[in-house]
Order: sequence, then structure tokens, then C-alpha cells
Amino acid sequence: MKRIPSVLVALALVAALLPLPGARGAEKKICAFDRAFIPFSFVRNQQPTGFEVEVLEAALAGTGLGIEFKPMRSWEQGQAELASGVVHIAPGVTRSELRDKLFIYPSVPTVELGLKFFVNRASLIRSVDQLRGQTIATRRDSVTQLLLQEFGGVKVRLYEDDEKALAAVQTGDAQAYLGADKLAWDIIARRDMKNIVVVGRTLHKEPLYFALYKGETALRDMVDRGLKQIMANGEYDRIYRKWFVPELSTQDMQALVTKAVAELPVAHAPRTGAPRAAAVSTRSGAVYTGASVEGQREGIGVSALEAAVAKAVGAGDLELRAAVVVDAKGRAVPPTAPERDLLTGFDRGVLVVLEPNPGEHEAWMAPALLPFAPGMPGRSAE
Repeated sequence: MKRIPSVLVALALVAALLPLPGARGAEKKICAFDRAFIPFSFVRNQQPTGFEVEVLEAALAGTGLGIEFKPMRSWEQGQAELASGVVHIAPGVTRSELRDKLFIYPSVPTVELGLKFFVNRASLIRSVDQLRGQTIATRRDSVTQLLLQEFGGVKVRLYEDDEKALAAVQTGDAQAYLGADKLAWDIIARRDMKNIVVVGRTLHKEPLYFALYKGETALRDMVDRGLKQIMANGEYDRIYRKWFVPELSTQDMQALVTKAVAELPVAHAPRTGAPRAAAVSTRSGAVYTGASVEGQREGIGVSALEAAVAKAVGAGDLELRAAVVVDAKGRAVPPTAPERDLLTGFDRGVLVVLEPNPGEHEAWMAPALLPFAPGMPGRSAE
């Protein structure tokens, strides 16, 4: 999520003063990227890396087109160079009415950010309503600053970057932080801020796009086709998982299965005689369990996973991390189609524990199960 600089309204004038793009040939395009937008784009060991860098490389793989990644001197200068055609493409752009006049975009975003409130676990703040009158930290000149002004009833404390804003919550200088979920979770993991958790629902969703110079319609179409291809063949989810999904250890998966199995005795399955139990874990570290409840007619009742998710939602703990469904024998089985859709609605990075062989567990991202992927272990629970 990029800043909304006050000088953005002058971009067209700035672009007009920049040199026109020279003849660089058709074999290479320049991508201007933010060198400190971790984990989306940044420099590691003097090399560009990050989620959006890998997505662009994957989308253009096999096209024969080369990409030269150029770190921006500043975000404002990067936008001006893109508007003038000095560079051809830039990642991590949020769309606005003015930017839509300056740039063109693929039809699909690279990722969607959820703008959420983060609080200190020890603060006893359990709902967004409790934030009224409190001090909220956020990054200066950002979408979240504007959202807090619209939210109202809070004291806004501005910081130059998101790490400092989150640190203010940890030290008690602010009662909450408003920011992008994927950006915040990366900071929390790197800074070991285990006491910082999400409170309440997503305040706003903000998609990020690759923005392109208006004259690069062919490149726009090439990127668009590539994005759709990697989203269909699973490469996008592989990259997404690498950068955004905290993995489960063998012990994590076994503990989740054990919690689900313990719930089996309370399952109510008089019609099918096939009880199910489930467990879901959240980023807060909590685990919620549920058991299936059947009615006398087919389609009447509550699935085990729905019951477990309902408990998490009732507790206001909405950041689902992983889920498992077990059958009457305690074996982890694939969730049903509605259950898979339910999990993906929370986040495409929710992991589902499956059991290809007795006692052997592995985790799949929920979208990979829509529909059942070739080679997916376990039998259909439908």
C-alpha cells in the first residue's frame, strides 16, 4: 500500500519536464520498485526480491521479454518517471481517480490488502468500539491516515514508517495501529511482536496493481495474460504462500488434529452415522473446535468446520491460520466444497491439514482444494 503524497496532483507537470524515453529495444522493460516495501518489493544482497518481484517474473516467464528492476529514488519520483515513460511498469500501486488518468493497469490486481486495527494483547481491547477516544498510530501520508480521519473519534499519531507505528503499540505510546495486514504481519514476524494481534473486522480492502506507462498497452496485455495464467496453474499460490503464509510444523498439525479428535464424542450424526469434528487455529494462537450436527433431512444441520469457525468469529478472532476436519476414525479428511469456500473467504492463505497416509500430515492452501486438485491426498468428504 503506497503513500498518497500531497504532490501527486502535480505529477502530470513533473512528468512533462522529464526526458522522453529513449529507444531501448523491444527485449527489455524497466520496472521501478520501492526498495523498502517489505515483503512486496525490496533489495536483499543487492538483488531485487519480494512478492511482487517474483509475481512479475513469473507472469512474464517464457515471453522472451527481459525486465530490468530499478529501485526508485523516491515514490514521488518513481510515479513521475512512470507517467512520462522513463520507466515502463511499477508494482504496489493503489488506484485513484488521478492515477487512472496517468497510468494503465492489468485487469486483475496482484494482491488485496486488508486494512485492520492491531492492538497489544495485554490491552484488553476486544472490539473496534473500544478504540473511540484512544490514540491510533499509522503511517503518515497513507490511505490509513485518510481512513482514520473518516473513522473519527480517535487521536491520530503519525509515523514515518509502519515499523515505528507498530512499535508504538508495543511500547504503549499508542493503543492501536491501523495498517495493511500483510505488511503488518511481516513486521510482527521479523520483530517478534507476539503480543500484537488484530482486533475487529477489516476496515477497508485495498487492491494493489502493477501500474504501467500509458503507451505500454502491449506490455499491459502481456502482464494481464501472465497473471491469469499463474493464478490458474498454481504458481501464484506458490509465491503467495512463500511470502505471506506462516507454515505449520509437524507438531502444529498433530496438535490441531488432536484437538479435533477430542471433539468427536459430541458430534450428532443420527442420519448418516458419519460424525465429523474440526479444529481451526488463528494467528492469535487460539484453537477453536466444532462437531457436526445433523437434522432429520439432508441439508439441515451444521458441519463441524462451520461450527469451529463460528466459535472463532464469536470470539472476534477472525485471522484464521489453519483448519482440519476429521472423520469418525480420527483421520484428517478434505473439507467439503462449501467448507473450502468458507475458508478461502477469510484468506487464500488458510492452510488445510490433510492425511495422505495414516499418521502422516501435510498442509495445503485452501484455494488449491477448489476444486479438488490432482494428486490431493485423502478422500472427498462430500
